Amino acid sequence: MQAVKTIYPVSRLADLVPVLLWAGLAVLLAAAIAFSGPGSPITGLQVMICALTLFVGAIVASFSRRYMRADSRQAPFFATLAALLASVLAVVLAGNLPVLAIAWLASGLLLARLVGHADGWAEAQASARRIRRTFLLGDGALLLALALLGLNAQSTDITRVLAAVPALHALEVTVIALLMLVAAAARCALPPFSGWLLSSMTAPTPVSALMHAGLVNAGGFLLLRFAPVLEAAPLARYAALAIGLLAALWGLAIMAVRPDIKRSLAGSTVSQMGFMIMSCGLGAYTAALWHIVAHGLFKAWLFLGAGSALGMRDGRDTLMAGSRTVGLVAALCLLAGSYLAFGTGMNGELLPLMLAIATAAATLVMAVARASALKARLVLLAAVAALLGFHVLGYALVDILQPGEAAPLLPPFAILLLLACFLASWWWQALRMERGNSLPPALYVRLLNAGALAPATVGESR
Repeated sequence: MQAVKTIYPVSRLADLVPVLLWAGLAVLLAAAIAFSGPGSPITGLQVMICALTLFVGAIVASFSRRYMRADSRQAPFFATLAALLASVLAVVLAGNLPVLAIAWLASGLLLARLVGHADGWAEAQASARRIRRTFLLGDGALLLALALLGLNAQSTDITRVLAAVPALHALEVTVIALLMLVAAAARCALPPFSGWLLSSMTAPTPVSALMHAGLVNAGGFLLLRFAPVLEAAPLARYAALAIGLLAALWGLAIMAVRPDIKRSLAGSTVSQMGFMIMSCGLGAYTAALWHIVAHGLFKAWLFLGAGSALGMRDGRDTLMAGSRTVGLVAALCLLAGSYLAFGTGMNGELLPLMLAIATAAATLVMAVARASALKARLVLLAAVAALLGFHVLGYALVDILQPGEAAPLLPPFAILLLLACFLASWWWQALRMERGNSLPPALYVRLLNAGALAPATVGESR
């Protein structure tokens, strides 16, 4: 007989939380317009992250109202969801170190609670424990960094703390910046901390959407909020570049081999967080902030729609455009990057910008080539044009709200060399997949099992 799910009465919180979030978004936008200017109590960075949090949170809460209708624990779910979003807003709006620290710790614990929402599921509880253990290390690093900053400035006010950074000894500021980078890497699920995100697929789909669309961005916000600390420590910036590069490659490799949709998207998130941390290290703050916003909106849409897709992907769907197309796009992007680097002075933002353009261009060529009807091709072209327009307008808006870039970390030729390495690797991967060449078995198994939890029972380990 077919099992029938029990539909429970909708919790009052299920109705109240989405309304409060939509109302909060409206109040935030109105306040941002009314108090815009040099004397504004909140920065453009805070406005953007708060707006993203409230918008994605409202959509997820609205989606959850129907998604959780067969769950007997609707009220605890929505209460925890509301508390989590409140803690994230407190992190973003915090003006002093203790509030930031408490809200940061609370957000991690609440996220783990949502991931382990299914009490009777051993794997869900194991995933929640992994999150708590991982965050314990990252949160400890952040608390130590904040304590050192506060002791040096003899203040808990973040504005005064940042103003006192230039007076710090080079070694001390480097240690603080590296500690913050560890905290950011843990929240952004960068290697070696990526296991918690890859194993969090036990979370309800709305939680996955919220987690990948916003909560993993906390590390990027932390580095942007304390940008003067990062700028005063070149070693930490190089470390951010290196760990971001590693995460970008690791996440892409996981995404290429995973047959299930949600874990493939998790690999994509690890890769995107790597690019975002790279942008912070390069000093491209506008690119990093826009990356947070655009990735958050896109990934929320993908995860909320993942439940209506088949659970396993056809391996052919992972193929990128043909090697000739990728090679041509890579060459054109390298030429355009050379012009922008030496002709216009663009530097830090060049790498993420060119990689985004390369991916979009190759996807467009592949999609248009596969579309047989002229109408279908025109629709695709119009859709891509709209996305490009959205990207340009969004980037320009972020540039207004979050002006200022750090001093270039690398000279233009080094940025171009790094871009060339990425594009060459991309072309090699497309050529390899086109020819049907497989990865070495040991590497394939390692990527396939990345983030896997230990067996929940003794019987599973045999």
